[in-house]
Amino acid sequence: MARQKAQTSAQRQQKASERESPNQRHQGGETEEIAVPQFFNTTFSTHRVSPLYIGTQELDQARLDRLAHRLRDTLVGDVVRGVQIRLEATDTPTGQVGPLKAVTFRWFRATDVLGDGTSEGGGALSDEQNKGLWIEMRHENAAYVALLLPGLSQSQKGAKKPTASLWNMSLDQPDIGEADSSQFLHLPLLLLRMPQPLKAVIGEWLSTTFDCRVNKLNLGTRTLVNVLEGWIQETGLPRSDSDLVLTLAFNAPVIDKGREAVFPSIGDPGDDDEEEDEVAEPGLRSMEISVSASDLRRFLRAGKALQKAKRTTSDTASWEHDDRERRRLAGPHIDDGWGWLKNKEGPAYPLMEALAHHLNHHMALNLFHPGVRVTQVSCGGFVLSQSRIKIVKTGDVTEDLSKAAWMFVTLLGERVQGDGLSVVT
Repeated sequence: MARQKAQTSAQRQQKASERESPNQRHQGGETEEIAVPQFFNTTFSTHRVSPLYIGTQELDQARLDRLAHRLRDTLVGDVVRGVQIRLEATDTPTGQVGPLKAVTFRWFRATDVLGDGTSEGGGALSDEQNKGLWIEMRHENAAYVALLLPGLSQSQKGAKKPTASLWNMSLDQPDIGEADSSQFLHLPLLLLRMPQPLKAVIGEWLSTTFDCRVNKLNLGTRTLVNVLEGWIQETGLPRSDSDLVLTLAFNAPVIDKGREAVFPSIGDPGDDDEEEDEVAEPGLRSMEISVSASDLRRFLRAGKALQKAKRTTSDTASWEHDDRERRRLAGPHIDDGWGWLKNKEGPAYPLMEALAHHLNHHMALNLFHPGVRVTQVSCGGFVLSQSRIKIVKTGDVTEDLSKAAWMFVTLLGERVQGDGLSVVT
């Protein structure tokens, strides 16, 4: 009888461990709750960081605690490069956020935040690729967060961390490049949730402490469209109560002053000077395209049919076969211009194909013109603009949501890697 009770107790413990949350781990027979940052349902601004110089000393928790103490001293009123700063002096009044309580630095695993995923996501990642740095500043009434994530990409999954081998010119010389790269920490994707004045302080502090460069990461048309199409492939169409909203902008040039050939004067001769001094602004800067949730499935089905029909491009447009002209019309952003559509072996864009056909038929608007760009995508699952991201989670992290979140972060990592600023050469 006692043996049966013991077996029953063991079975209950086994079932309890199977129901254990992924954010719990066993250590010495005790369950430890793992602190993870809040990633879902949070709006972050996107930034990129060059490799952080950490030197020969390991960046363990003891060193992270010392760095947290230094950052706290900076935020409460120390001097940064000769400029006196205080968090209370920024646009976040003390009466709203309260005094600064604590600053913490922690390592976290991406799989604990985004879910386990599959082999397409976090399953094939090494320990270094799965590790991120979490900086939290807790006030009495608010908490601000900075997340440093590895720059994931499709080609890096399951691969070892790349090393700089600029000095490996011959077999007779020591492997200096590999030794130097070990003193750098590659966390190129920085997500911030804090007011703008504090972002400037954090960026300055990171640059000074780790001898790195922090820049704002502006996402272009290609990244936004890839995220949208990839999200639909991973999780399906958005919820029935959520419409898809695309914000389009136009790279329309501003006409110079005094160009009478464009705007000739037809009034009195005395008004010529007034007309010449005016600047003709383009009439349309941006527009929103809203597709109801009930029509999305038809758009997707029509887009797949258009792709099978092999959409043909016009031969009369000067930019169709001229990459320089396309780049001139698209502007300086590397993600704009729709030039990647010419890659027949690339991913499919059925929703964009259908939307382009619809706009061309009803509005005579060529969505794939180099001067047209997507600046924001909003649907039931996420909101993504040129410099902000938010992934919506209504319940638990399901397998589909985990795969989509990994796809989301991977595409952002590929965008950072595409700039070439996060690689030591």
